[in-house]
Amino acid sequence: MQASPVNVHPIYAVVGSDRFLQSDALNGILRALADEMDDLGLTRFDGPRAELAEVLDEVRTLSLLGSRRVVVVDEADSFITANRAVLERYCSAPSESGSLVFLCQTLPKNTRLYKIISGNGTIVHCEPPKGRAVIEWIVNRAQETYGKRLSRPAASMLRDHIGDALGILDAELGKLVAFVGKRDEVTPADIDALTGHHREEKVFAVTDAMAAHDPVAALRHWEQVLATDRAAPGRAIAGLAWGVRRLLAARRDWEAGVSIGVLARRMYTDPGLLQRRLDRVTTEQLERQQRDLLAADLAVKTGASTVERAVEKFIIEHSVTCTATR
Repeated sequence: MQASPVNVHPIYAVVGSDRFLQSDALNGILRALADEMDDLGLTRFDGPRAELAEVLDEVRTLSLLGSRRVVVVDEADSFITANRAVLERYCSAPSESGSLVFLCQTLPKNTRLYKIISGNGTIVHCEPPKGRAVIEWIVNRAQETYGKRLSRPAASMLRDHIGDALGILDAELGKLVAFVGKRDEVTPADIDALTGHHREEKVFAVTDAMAAHDPVAALRHWEQVLATDRAAPGRAIAGLAWGVRRLLAARRDWEAGVSIGVLARRMYTDPGLLQRRLDRVTTEQLERQQRDLLAADLAVKTGASTVERAVEKFIIEHSVTCTATR
């Protein structure tokens, strides 16, 4: 068999807790292997249920066309733990005709298997960026994956609107790229048009009515959201949590002495409108709303409630009467 290209290895370990980054890294590996891969494509095993003999037989099987077999073990942590000694022996002398890819959450650097894989293959670490590093990730992702420029203020605005979930951020970048078309740059105006004002106002229309002790209006606004957004039920609780989280952060900063003007610029909103919103609700109320949204999300995911019932209950219970004080 001819020598493999330098970027093709017999063993890969993709390590990290972020599934989007894991998937992205796996796609990069598959692109590197594309010219060598068996016509049958890759074979995937579910780690917790995979049998060691089947995995190794698959990766060792010679292709009739002389191409490379590619075998992926998903959620491989328990698989590695159960078969560590045999995997150490295999990875010390891996098959030249196949590539074995482990997707796992952890692989400690002080283990023998880690050292063997790093010596005979490659290890890709997929820990998500934190804090300001998320903004750098957005800027780099826009340029490297989509070929679009994105300033750091624009990336900060996108993160502020969407959050830190990299998979969701990437999906929004894809939408923005389609929106700007042939233009080289995604601007803050583009971001606001797709993710900012409309989303924010839909969410805050609900919370404003709740703070005004008007559950009927809050439910009406929520029905309008459902009528105009077919995907709304699936992201209802996350959207409400996003609005509550934004108000809670602003409320805490305001109590700490940050001016309304600074907070309004940070939230891309009118100072007077933000002042009225903060005047209507206390920090304790917002914290309680966060806890109840978490409970509602759990109830939906476990089948104890539907999204519609959970949101309706949340709105009715948190249509408050008291006025906040600084």
